Amino acid sequence: MEKQIVFASHKQRFSLPIEKIEKIIQWEPPIPVPETAKFVLGMIQYNGQVLPIIDLGWRLYDEPTSINEMAKLIVVQWQAQLIGLLVELITGIEDFDVVQFECVDSDLTIDKAYIDSFIKTNHDIIIQLEMETLFADNIMLDKLNQEIEGPQCDELTEDVAAE
Repeated sequence: MEKQIVFASHKQRFSLPIEKIEKIIQWEPPIPVPETAKFVLGMIQYNGQVLPIIDLGWRLYDEPTSINEMAKLIVVQWQAQLIGLLVELITGIEDFDVVQFECVDSDLTIDKAYIDSFIKTNHDIIIQLEMETLFADNIMLDKLNQEIEGPQCDELTEDVAAE
């Protein structure tokens, strides 16, 4: 059995392995960051650090996620750091049997590396996302991460500590 968090975006159900999830938190409007990809909504404070917030609807469908009382932020691990994914609805945490997973075959016409596998259920198909490739080769998000962790912050911390 594999435990997955299942959520909805644009009338499709997706999942992520539970071990990739840090926490699920309520939606809060982020502080916008100029000159980033449109799916980067901005930043929030989370556990004493700055957390980039990504609109999964913008990333996958080129349409914004509907924000209402059901909208949540899934704090996930991506490239050794945390990011927040805005999703419309968390449908639950589910256990799936390994026979329910159908891996993406390279012979198929699906060229999206961020689709890890399809999970077959009695009434639909859930797309399991691969977090490490979901934002691969996105220069704007990589640049944003470098700016957050960049030397300017280290230098500022050293200056404050010296005072």
